[in-house]
Amino acid sequence: MDKEQFGAFVAERRKEKHLTQKELADMLRISDKAVSKWERGLSYPDVTILEPLADILSVSLTELVKGRIMEIKERIDKKEVDEMLQQTMELNKAKLEKEAEYHRFSRICAIISIIIASLTECSALLFLKDVNWFIVLLHLPVVLCLAYFFGIYFWVIADEKLPGYYDEKKVAIYKDGAFSMNMPGVTFNNNNWKPVLKALRLWSMIVCLIYPVITILIDRFVKFEGFTVFLLFIPCFGAVFSCFIPLHHAAKKYESA
Repeated sequence: MDKEQFGAFVAERRKEKHLTQKELADMLRISDKAVSKWERGLSYPDVTILEPLADILSVSLTELVKGRIMEIKERIDKKEVDEMLQQTMELNKAKLEKEAEYHRFSRICAIISIIIASLTECSALLFLKDVNWFIVLLHLPVVLCLAYFFGIYFWVIADEKLPGYYDEKKVAIYKDGAFSMNMPGVTFNNNNWKPVLKALRLWSMIVCLIYPVITILIDRFVKFEGFTVFLLFIPCFGAVFSCFIPLHHAAKKYESA
């Protein structure tokens, strides 16, 4: 597949369909920068995009790959090639879907293991003598519940890829249904989103496993009386809001990678 011939063919067919680069990109759920690179002969589309791209441009897969409209007779001769390309697309899709399911299953197992380990640590508190349960229950469940919530979201639910408009515009707010995350000073895009997810997953794991230990240390070495008990919210808020440190670092570092 010749890059320049392919790019010129895509541009020609797109214009015949009266589509802008952005409109074509939106239909494929990608960035218009990607379409621009194809048409300038700088890159090829991902193999999974070829079939929907051919459908949008009203050409066969063979014509799209060859970068030209084929004669009717030639199309009949190339029917077998079209079928082969179709099968290749389906096999590739199945492979990608299988890999995505495997990675998702691995992440589910990981967060379940982290939560079980965290709860095991908390259970160990039951065997400690002279534990001030008022102090422990005042802040430990709050921190762990938040860590579990964010852990489950970022390990299992959050999409691995952002919509194309995140690459086109400088967006500092990530929104997924009722979940919203605002990070002043940085923008989210597909360059930094995976590092951000990794950073938040690591944060949730550390908080789940380390905060029960911190609770034990606080109970053993710090004595709270009266209103000073509210000082417990300092480590509580510190643990919760510490997520912004790795988040900001990852987002900033890979923002324009």
